[in-house]
Amino acid sequence: MPLLAGAATADITPPVGGLMDGYGSRREGSQGVHDPLMASALVLDDSHERCAIVSCDLLGMHEWVTGEVRRRVGKATGIPPHNILVCATHNHAGPIGLRGGMFSRLDEALASSLAGKLTDAAVAAWEQRRPAALKVSQATVDTVSMNRRDPDWPIDPALRVVLVDGEEGPIASLLNFACHGTVLSGANLQLSGEFPGAACRLLQRETGAPAVYLNGACGNVNPVWIRQDFESVERVGQIIGGQALRLIGELRTAGPGQRAHNIRWDEFPEKPAPGRLVQPRLRVARAEVELPLREFAPDAEYAARSSELETRAAALAPASGGRRQVMAQLTRLQNERWAAAWARMQPDRRSQRAEVQALGLGDGLAVLALPGEFFAETAAAIRAACAAPAGGQGIQDLLVACYANDYIGYVIPAEAYEQGGYESGITFCGPEAEGIIVHTSLSLLKEVPNGD
Repeated sequence: MPLLAGAATADITPPVGGLMDGYGSRREGSQGVHDPLMASALVLDDSHERCAIVSCDLLGMHEWVTGEVRRRVGKATGIPPHNILVCATHNHAGPIGLRGGMFSRLDEALASSLAGKLTDAAVAAWEQRRPAALKVSQATVDTVSMNRRDPDWPIDPALRVVLVDGEEGPIASLLNFACHGTVLSGANLQLSGEFPGAACRLLQRETGAPAVYLNGACGNVNPVWIRQDFESVERVGQIIGGQALRLIGELRTAGPGQRAHNIRWDEFPEKPAPGRLVQPRLRVARAEVELPLREFAPDAEYAARSSELETRAAALAPASGGRRQVMAQLTRLQNERWAAAWARMQPDRRSQRAEVQALGLGDGLAVLALPGEFFAETAAAIRAACAAPAGGQGIQDLLVACYANDYIGYVIPAEAYEQGGYESGITFCGPEAEGIIVHTSLSLLKEVPNGD
């Protein structure tokens, strides 16, 4: 039986007037809708296994929403609940109250409405299943993002695209790119899908098929902009979406091939198609792990150390190496002090649960779902380790979907704690957490076969 696939979208724009998420959360409610917040659903069925991927224009995903979507979609379609991936694009122009984590505040009314809309999209996708082929390719997009901890440190410039192609045209596309959805600043009070939304709109308009956006390991990667306005949002979206559109156009030739008329010989030689046609085979694995929480200092210690660093920073020349080192530690302490205050609300808690999920789609193609914010280096380490395992074919195309199934905040490399900065202050996880996630990810990726 061939692979069957279906895709659908849903408008998940909340009512205007509610508070918005990101940037420490704004104090004013949203004042309008610049462009609708959307959800896109893709379902795959190879007769042996079934799975679904649902992506939303939100900052993060709450485990309650994921659980409800899994339960409802599973009941309506027969897809095993744990074979359903629900993720967010990490959009900072959406509503508050829908991301998870230790200290999240779930907006129950908004969450219930969201779960219903995501379920409707996934069920609609299921009902539209038809024969499909999976095709994958990637391109470099290194002009729209920068490591926000040091411009000379790594980013992930790869735009990975999976075309779910049908007999009469594209059924859906999967986009995987690692960059914060923060072209707009915290001053923005218009609801928007930000640049991932702009990229997906372009693709859907040109291909006629839903685009499912998976944001990658962008915990230390920000977008670049001319100004923090909607013109820059569209510009970044057009660059990413335009490159994806080129890849999709090229991938259409994988399978049927492409030819030219050689008029000298009166022959029709074939030109090799870019990308590759994937032999589909669906397999899913997941695991839950406990991540140790970090230890925090007393508030008085944070106050004294921050005051000392503020004095030192004021005496140093702007943009000097010495001032940057001081500011990195001051930023860490200021945010660690905030995190410590939250942690004191649950003084006996020593760990937090996290789910890691792997979806094998076929030979050398898989999706890894991680429940928070990870650095580009973490994804690179996972890709390198699973690309050519001893005695195995390896996963040559790994899409890393962060902000998936839950939101546990930042999980950073051990060396990043001493380097300072926002991420090393705001994380609740201890230095061992990243290693646990990497180990678990590699174990799960070994469980999803690469195809026959």
